[in-house]
Amino acid sequence: MNKQTAQEGIDTYIETEFPLTIFKSWDVVMGFFNDVEQKTDEESQEQYDKLPSVVKVYRGVLAKDGLKGSVGVSWTTDRKVAEMFALRLKPTGGEPYIYEGEVDKENILYFTNAREESEALINPNDMLWIDFKEVE
Repeated sequence: MNKQTAQEGIDTYIETEFPLTIFKSWDVVMGFFNDVEQKTDEESQEQYDKLPSVVKVYRGVLAKDGLKGSVGVSWTTDRKVAEMFALRLKPTGGEPYIYEGEVDKENILYFTNAREESEALINPNDMLWIDFKEVE
């Protein structure tokens, strides 16, 4: 993939509140970021460089019918960000949960702090372990 196409896709992902409206599925997101050579954007490079070799990550979700299906590919290294995502649509109904787990840094497809969310895109199959807790 050429650098311009990669950057356009990265920008589209970052600028879209709900990326699946553009990318259509998490498989498409993973496929795209698997083909992107860079692991982070210039503004996030220092934060990415400071990540340990095994990274603890979190994902906030609002489950309307219990936890089922894929855990998704968009994670954060900041638990408070995950809580925000779990709770932000709670008035619409459902139970907020936070997944947590660990991944080898080398398996992070892309890392960005462009939205101040410390976001790590990860193939869930690359997670070393995953657990979840209901948010109170």
